[in-house]
Amino acid sequence: MAPARLTVLTLALAMSALAPVAPARAAGEACDPVEAVDDARYLRQLTLDLWGRVPSIEELDAVAAAGGVTKAHIEAMLADEQFFTMVRRHHADLLYPNIDQLELVPAATSLLLPAMYYEYDESSDPTRLFILYVGFYQRGGLVPCADEPATFDAQGQVVMTPWPDGTMRDGWVMVEPYWAPGTQVKVCALEARWVETASNGEPCTSAAGAGTGSCGCGDDLRYCLSLESGDRVRQSLRDQMERAIERPMREGGSYFDFLTDRREELDGPLEHYYKYIAQKAVDPVIFTPPVPPASIGDRPFTDATWVSYDRPEFNSGILTGLQYLLRFQTARARANRFWDAFLCAPFQAPDVALPSPNDPCSLNPNLRERCGCSGCHAVLEPATAYWARFADAGTLRLEPSVFPDYLPQCDGCESKPGGCGFFCDRFYLTHAGHPDEQPYVGTMRSLMWRDADELALVGTGPRALVEETLESGALGRCAAQKVFERLHGRPLDEQDEAELLPDVLAAFEASGWDFRALVEAWVMSPSYRRMVR
Repeated sequence: MAPARLTVLTLALAMSALAPVAPARAAGEACDPVEAVDDARYLRQLTLDLWGRVPSIEELDAVAAAGGVTKAHIEAMLADEQFFTMVRRHHADLLYPNIDQLELVPAATSLLLPAMYYEYDESSDPTRLFILYVGFYQRGGLVPCADEPATFDAQGQVVMTPWPDGTMRDGWVMVEPYWAPGTQVKVCALEARWVETASNGEPCTSAAGAGTGSCGCGDDLRYCLSLESGDRVRQSLRDQMERAIERPMREGGSYFDFLTDRREELDGPLEHYYKYIAQKAVDPVIFTPPVPPASIGDRPFTDATWVSYDRPEFNSGILTGLQYLLRFQTARARANRFWDAFLCAPFQAPDVALPSPNDPCSLNPNLRERCGCSGCHAVLEPATAYWARFADAGTLRLEPSVFPDYLPQCDGCESKPGGCGFFCDRFYLTHAGHPDEQPYVGTMRSLMWRDADELALVGTGPRALVEETLESGALGRCAAQKVFERLHGRPLDEQDEAELLPDVLAAFEASGWDFRALVEAWVMSPSYRRMVR
């Protein structure tokens, strides 16, 4: 393990050292005032940076009465709930947590849509809810039910009526939905029902079953999302990540715990989503909720309180959370974001001439060696080892017992009629597109080109990466650099690095990696006091 750790960390630190650093300021530069700003302006800087607003008259008067901004003033600001305004904005910039376009369910199979989305008739109610695939497979078109109450036969089955356009239409029923108890919504009768087994024999709780359009949404529509409940789940996912980042600060732990903590908090919307809906994603082999549904309680969707659950041991804070794994959907994207946000070592291709696209070097399938790619991928590919056992475009942990390094049935697929099927095609190299790939046929794709040192890292997961970079000092140094850049509005330059950074890092580490202590050290530094805004 030691040689592997040395290899990856050495590369990371080398990249960090090569990252551009602003040159030292020349003495007497017009933009570098040597006099500290007055206390009123200093307080203004502090409240803008830490609280996101200007100070009140009362706050200005209090500072004046105290004879200036004191350490006690700053500590009080950092202890105030308003400080989390900065925390949220800072980490949103680091992690780009935009999940608005995340497809929580396949729209065609599990999303209840108003009828007006596909068929608008001024004489009918456009708000009645239906599902595309139910319309397509059961009614004969992408159409909702008729705007009339549903009728049922003696066996309780929905009666379908032929329409002039060649489709078959049911009517609607009124349902009290899980996302709005105490209210009634108009839902097409086929969508409001529930059957355990789909027309293809698959469970209706699976994506394969839901894709037949024969299942429905069940009691209180629990197995489907509406536009309203989908928005609420997305908001809960955003809140969940913010809470994970803030929890160490609120509990007095290390700032970096949010990168390693196994705990995951769920509120009512997320519990409902994990328990009833997540399994119906497009690719159930890949997309599984981080907390197993069997361990989740039975709280209502509208319950806004948060409950903590323990995830399986291989999890590592937000780095294996649903938001991070689906926001950055490949091992390369996940490693790239970590290297940039937490090691301050962004990948940037060197400015060098490239050979012809037809040159053998340009055709090398190993990106560590391919011309034009090796400048970044010589570091990036080893870094992906920490996420090699997390599925691309999903949250599933690829357990060795189910996903062995080599799978014989995924070898020799070219000679098999119809190939080897989805499972092999998705996770394993089934045929060589280049002679250099031949030794890896039948091997899990995420393990290709790896030497023994990297293979040793594969089973450790991102937690080992966090622990190693914290021990090396790279993680703490980058956190300090990122906070400096946010507070000062400019990169850390050579002078700051030499004169200020060592003391700030020492205070940060001595505090047990307390994020508030890091911010306090920077806002009390001479460089922050000299700024004029």
